[in-house]
Amino acid sequence: MIIMDSVVSFLAATLAGMGVGGGGLLVIYLTLVSRLPQPQAQGINLLFFLCAAGASLWINRKKRHFDRKKIALTLAGGVGMAGVGAWVAMAVDVNLLQKGFGILLIIAGITALFRKTM
Repeated sequence: MIIMDSVVSFLAATLAGMGVGGGGLLVIYLTLVSRLPQPQAQGINLLFFLCAAGASLWINRKKRHFDRKKIALTLAGGVGMAGVGAWVAMAVDVNLLQKGFGILLIIAGITALFRKTM
């Protein structure tokens, strides 16, 4: 199982590094294959995202793709909403949380299919 987890983590990290959002796939894997409860899978996904975001930040800083004002606004909003999201996740029934996450993934997938690329 460790080899499978490593392969899935590598693929999710690769997708996250490309901006695809491998974290969503990681949550699906953790809940369906590894049989982890949804809140625990989300927690692991958050830690995973921090590592992926740190690597992406380092690469983009080297390439000078940086807008400090946007970073500050995004960081402030992200920290605040992460707290709200954690509170909501703990207050909502797990089944409703899973259905909401599934709907979010479907909407994101449909949007990605029909979005024009650069």
